[in-house]
Amino acid sequence: MFDFKAIEEKILKFWEDKEIYEKVKGKNKKGEKFYFLQGPPFTSGKLHIGHAWNNSLKDIILRYKRMNGYNVWDRGGYDMHGLPTEHKVQKKLGIKTKEEIEKYGVDKFVKECIDWAEEHAGYMNEDLWRLAVWMDHEGAYKPIEKEYIGGQWAFFKKAWGQNRLYKGKKVMHWDAETETSLAKHELEYETIKDESIFLKFKRKDRDEYFVIWTTTPWTIPYNLAIMVNPELEYVRAKVGNEVWIIAKDLAGVFISSLIGEKLEILETFKGKDLKGLEYTHILNDELEDIYSKLKKKWANVHTIILSEKYVDTSAGTGLVHCAPGCGPEDAEVGEEYEIGAFNTLNERGEMENLGKYSGWVAKKDDKKFIAEFEKKGVLVAKSEIEHEYPHSWRSHEPVVFRATEQWFLKIADMVPKFVEMNKGVSWVPKKAGESHVRWTENLKDNSITRQRYWGCPIPLWINEEDEEDYFVVGSVEELEELTGKKFDDLTLHRPWIDKIIIEKDGKKYKRIPDVSDVWIDSGTASWNCLHNDAKLIEEWFPADLVLEGTEHTRLWFSMLQICSAIMFQKSCFKNVFAHGMILDFQGTKMSKSLGNIISPYEVIDKYSVDIFRNYICQITAGENINFNWDDIKVKQRNLLILGNIANYILDLERQDLDKGKIQDEDKWILSKMNSSIKEVTKLFEEYRLDETIGRIEELYLTLSRDYIKFVRNRQEKVVLDTIKKVYLNVLKMFSTVVPFISDDLWQKMGQKEESVHLCSWPKIDEKKIDSKLEKEFDIAMQIIESGLSIRDKEQIGLRWPLKGAKYVTGNKLSEGVEEIIKKQLNVKELEGNIKERVNVGVELDFETNEELEAEGFVREISRRVQAERKKRGLKKEDRIELKLSVDSDLLDRIQKFEGILKERTGSEKLDFTDDKSSEMVLLKVRDREIRFNF
Repeated sequence: MFDFKAIEEKILKFWEDKEIYEKVKGKNKKGEKFYFLQGPPFTSGKLHIGHAWNNSLKDIILRYKRMNGYNVWDRGGYDMHGLPTEHKVQKKLGIKTKEEIEKYGVDKFVKECIDWAEEHAGYMNEDLWRLAVWMDHEGAYKPIEKEYIGGQWAFFKKAWGQNRLYKGKKVMHWDAETETSLAKHELEYETIKDESIFLKFKRKDRDEYFVIWTTTPWTIPYNLAIMVNPELEYVRAKVGNEVWIIAKDLAGVFISSLIGEKLEILETFKGKDLKGLEYTHILNDELEDIYSKLKKKWANVHTIILSEKYVDTSAGTGLVHCAPGCGPEDAEVGEEYEIGAFNTLNERGEMENLGKYSGWVAKKDDKKFIAEFEKKGVLVAKSEIEHEYPHSWRSHEPVVFRATEQWFLKIADMVPKFVEMNKGVSWVPKKAGESHVRWTENLKDNSITRQRYWGCPIPLWINEEDEEDYFVVGSVEELEELTGKKFDDLTLHRPWIDKIIIEKDGKKYKRIPDVSDVWIDSGTASWNCLHNDAKLIEEWFPADLVLEGTEHTRLWFSMLQICSAIMFQKSCFKNVFAHGMILDFQGTKMSKSLGNIISPYEVIDKYSVDIFRNYICQITAGENINFNWDDIKVKQRNLLILGNIANYILDLERQDLDKGKIQDEDKWILSKMNSSIKEVTKLFEEYRLDETIGRIEELYLTLSRDYIKFVRNRQEKVVLDTIKKVYLNVLKMFSTVVPFISDDLWQKMGQKEESVHLCSWPKIDEKKIDSKLEKEFDIAMQIIESGLSIRDKEQIGLRWPLKGAKYVTGNKLSEGVEEIIKKQLNVKELEGNIKERVNVGVELDFETNEELEAEGFVREISRRVQAERKKRGLKKEDRIELKLSVDSDLLDRIQKFEGILKERTGSEKLDFTDDKSSEMVLLKVRDREIRFNF
C-alpha cells in the first residue's frame, strides 16, 4: 500500500532542497515564449475548493508547456484591494459602518487592510505550493504595490486622453451593506420570493383608477409616472362600485383569479389614448409638498407616459409603475418625458427627507409599505412570486437603487470593437465564448468610482475653484514630478494621497476622494503582470492563455478586454479555458447556510494532493462537477495500480531474464503508447483536459490489466524493456496531473534525470503506430471480456481449461492475437467466423474430458502452493521439494503434467505420496481432498 501523504511530504522537500522548479525554469530560458496570465484570487481568506481546482488546472497546462520547452511566464497574482478585505478587517475590529471606520481612523484601517492582505497572500502561497502549483508566487503581482498602481494610473490617463472619462448623475445599483455603488458586472442574480402588489392610483379628473403592479413596494414613494404601451388595448372595467383601467388581455385573468370579482367592460381603447392623463399619488396626503415641488420642476410628473419597450402583457396589469430614480429602465423613459430621477436614499439605504417615511429602509421595509397601502385602502391584491433579483457580489445582499454622482468609463460606443477583438480568441468550451459575446453586445458605460477606503485611488485631480477643470495623472513618476515628493506603497493610498494638493499654472488641484472599481485592478493585469514594462510588454503581450470559471465571461475576461482595448486597441489574450462550478453530490451549490461546503484541505489531508488533482481536473470544460467521495476512491485505486506497476518492473529487474523476441502483444502496447502520446498531445494543445487525463489513465490501466496479464509467463528482457518504456512515458505525461507520485516513481526507476519534471515531453514514433493491430486487440479484448463473463455466469473458474471457443467478428484476427485469446480464455481451440457489420460474439464449448480436468487440478494445486510459498516468506528464486498426495484415480492424470507443476510451483523435486498427516496442507478442489507440503 502506498502512503501518498508520506510521498507528498518527501517530494515537496526534495523539490525545495534541489530547487527543481528553478531548474525547470532555467532549462527553458531560451525557449519559445508562453505568457500565462494568472487570474488573481482575493487574499481575504484561505483557499476554497474552487481555487484549488482552478489552480490545479492551470498547473497541469503549464507543466505540459514547460516539458515542451516553452519559456513560461508564470507570475502569480492576487486581488488585494476592495470590499472583501475591508469586510474581513471590519469584522476583526468590530466595525460595521463607514462612520465607524472614520472614527477609528482611515489611516489605521488601511494599514490593517494591508497587513491582512499580505498575511493571507503568504498563506495562499504556502497552500498553492502544497498543491504543487508551480508559479512564481513569491514574486506575484499585487495591486497594492507602487508599480501596479502606476500601471493602473496609465490606463486612466489613456482613457482620459480618449475622452472616455466623464462625471454624471445616474441611477445606480447600490449596496447598502457596504455603502457603495455597483457596476453591472458586480451583480449576482438570485432567485428569491417576494410579495408582489397591485395598487390603484386615482385619476385626477374622474372617479376612475389606474391599477399598477410592482415587486418593489419601497419604490412607490418615488413613483413619478405610470407607463402604458401605446399599441396595446386597454379597458375601463366596472369592478364592484369602482371603474378600473387595465390591459384588456389581462383584465379577466387578473380580476377573476386575484380579486375574485366579476367585471363589466365599459370601453376599449388604445394605450396611446391615455397619454398625458394625470393621477393623484397614493401617498399624496403624506408627501404633497414634495410632489408639488417635483410637479413644478418636471411637468409630466404623475401623468401617463408611453413605452412600447418596457410594457407588455407577460405579467401584471399592463400599467407599469415608473420611478426614474429607482431603476435604469425607468430613468431612460423618464428622461424621454423630461422627468428627472427622484430618490432620497442615503448610503445606508435609508430614506431621507421623505416625511413620515424618513428612516424607513429600502427593500427591508417592503412589508411596512404593504401594510401602509392596505391601511390607506389602495392595495387591490397581493401575491407571492418567485423571480430573479440582483444581489451584491460581495455582501450577497439584495441591492437597491440610488441616483448618485459617479465617474464613468465611456465604453458603449466600443462594443463593435470588443466583438471584433473576440473573433481572434479561441474559447474552450465554445459556448463560453458565445456567452462572452452576448454579454459584450450589451455593455453600457461603467461607473468606475467607489465610495470606499481600501482601493486604488482614482488619479484625477480637480481644480478647487472650477470642477470643470481637471486632469489625470498617468504614473507615480508623474505625480512625484508634479509634487516634488516621493511615494511608496503606503502613501499612494488613502488617506495619505488625499492630502496631496497639486499646484499647476497657479491653480490648486485636489484629488477626488474615491477609489476605483476593484475590477479595474484585475482588468489591468494583462500588462501589470508584465511589470508595466514596455520591453516586456513588447516581448510577451498578449497572453497566450487565461483560465478561470465560466462566470468570468462577464467579469474578469470582460474587464481585461475593455482595459486592453483602451490601452492597446487589441485583445489581451489568445486562448481562454473556462471551467464550471463545484457543487455537492446532489448538484446543489455549496454554501455555509446549507452546511455542504467541502474544504480542499479536507480532501488532501484524507487522500492527498495527487488524488485530488486527478479527480477534480477530469471534468469537461465549462461543466459543473458534483463532488463525490466515491469517485475519489476510484482515483485512489487507479493510482495504487500505477505504483504497483513500478513494483512489478523492479521485481522483473531482479530476475535473470532471457532475451526473448518481440511479439504481437509487445508491438500492440508500443503502438498504443505512441498513439496515446499523439492523442494526448493533441488534446493538450486544444486544452481539452477532461479527455487528456482519461487517455493517460487508460494507457497505464491497459498496461497493467491487459498487457502484463498477456505476458506474465514470458520471463524475457524484451517484456521488461517494453513495460518500462511505456511506463516511463506514462510517468512523463502523468507528471502534469499527479506530480508527486510521478516524481517518486520516476526516481525509483533510476533514470538519469533527477526529477521527472526535468524531462521533455515524450516523442511520438509514428512508425510504431499500427492502427490495424490496435483494432485487432480491441476486438480481442472484447472477445476475452465476453468469454470471461460467460465462464463467470456458468461458474467455471478460469483455471479449468475448456475444449474450445468460437467468435464472430467483422475482422480477421492474426494467429498471434488468437493465441492470446486462447491463453486468456484458457481454451484449447479457437475458431473465428468473419461476418461484415456484426457485433463481436463468443461461444464457449463446455464439453470436457479427463485430460482437461486434470490440467484444471494442476492449475488449482499450483495456485495454492504459490500462496503457501508467499505465506512462508519464500522468494521467487527459492526452490522447494514438493510432496503431493492425491486420489489414485487422479494420480495418473496429474503425473502427465509433472513438468508444468514443478515449473509453476518453483519445485526442483516432486514426490507423490500417500501421506495424509496433519503436517500436510489440505486443499479441497471439486469435492476432492488434495494434500501437499514442502
